[in-house]
Amino acid sequence: MKKIILSLCLLPLLAAGAKADAFEDFKAQVALQGEALLKPFVMDLGGVIGANDFNSGRSLGFPGFEAGLAATVQAKPSVENRILRDADVKAFGVPMLHAGAALPIIGADVMVRGVGYSGFSIIGGGLRKSVLKSGTLTKFIPDVSVAAYYDVINYDYFKGSHLSLDASASFDIPVIKPYVGVGIDRTTLEIKNVNAALNGVDATISKPRYTVGVRLSPLPLLYVYGAYNILHGQAGYSLGAGAKF
Repeated sequence: MKKIILSLCLLPLLAAGAKADAFEDFKAQVALQGEALLKPFVMDLGGVIGANDFNSGRSLGFPGFEAGLAATVQAKPSVENRILRDADVKAFGVPMLHAGAALPIIGADVMVRGVGYSGFSIIGGGLRKSVLKSGTLTKFIPDVSVAAYYDVINYDYFKGSHLSLDASASFDIPVIKPYVGVGIDRTTLEIKNVNAALNGVDATISKPRYTVGVRLSPLPLLYVYGAYNILHGQAGYSLGAGAKF
């Protein structure tokens, strides 16, 4: 619980200290030090994308709809991530606008999301399916869901994809709704527009991540949340807000 509260307090400070474009030195660093730098960078990027996947274990339920903003910041690059460390990047992260709607027949939620700034963009979507759902008389059982996302990544000097699989659980109690989750990120990036020797070089890495958070619903249709993450071995913080109908 202390880490979750710390997440709510620290994320705005970390985000304020993060570079507007944390990847602006990617071309120079890769051209200087070579393709060996790519895989650790791919690992860190996949973690901050995937940590935006969920903030509850409860599905929408037809005809539910939600929309909101999510953001995850990694406190510092991993030790092996020389692209960001040698560029003096400290905290860095990825925000996401997202929306979702419940499908009537298959009983799943379809989700879309995306972001674009400083030549960097992500567009993607996924499906979320309830495995266990609490009710009026069964509030004591957790809500459990599984989800899968696929995102297309594009930047001036790299392109690629992100695939994530998640399982999350939460308790649908009044106002304060704790949740936990685990996910795995499979991220692929390919270098482009750097030089003839490196263009087309790619790297793929798959790593797990873990999340514990709290979602607050001060008003019936609105929510905010904060979470502490272990992003492929690194500390990360998530924060978001949205409306659910």
